[in-house]
Amino acid sequence: MSRVDELERALPELREQRPGRAREIDWSEMARVLGTDLPSDYKELSEAYPTFSVGGFLLVGTPWPGHEAESAASKLDALDVLEDLVDADMAHGYVPYPRPGGLLHCAESSSGDMFYWRTGDSDPDAWPVVVSTRNDDWWEHENGLVSLLAGLISGDIPPWGLPDPFLGGDTTVWLADGRTS
Repeated sequence: MSRVDELERALPELREQRPGRAREIDWSEMARVLGTDLPSDYKELSEAYPTFSVGGFLLVGTPWPGHEAESAASKLDALDVLEDLVDADMAHGYVPYPRPGGLLHCAESSSGDMFYWRTGDSDPDAWPVVVSTRNDDWWEHENGLVSLLAGLISGDIPPWGLPDPFLGGDTTVWLADGRTS
């Protein structure tokens, strides 16, 4: 079973809106702008779905075909918040990408919770996801972003520092094109 299947099982509202064909993302352009490749579970999710929001709380941004350079640049721009935390000595030792082992933005909540990949390993599939909550809880998940989201939504992963239940029971999905379930 793929990681996206795992997420769709935890969030059937997402599966109901899956586009009929795969989205064609130019991953080499994303890597060129970022200076690194991205994890395969994120690529699989991005090829299945445009940017989506769940419950008006969780936002998962995916590249828009033909606009990969802008999508990559927005991931880098999202690191400004982390840089501010570093400057205030509140980042718990984490630093933004492209510094060695730096964090790279991958998702966020409407409450200011941030999800990052901790880069550093030459294999992006080995990158853990770092969760930084608005309550200053920081923790890592070793099995990728899509697995983390599926576990938080299903309740299989404790939402340390995040709302419990994670989505507050609202699993309404909005895709970037405005459709809702």
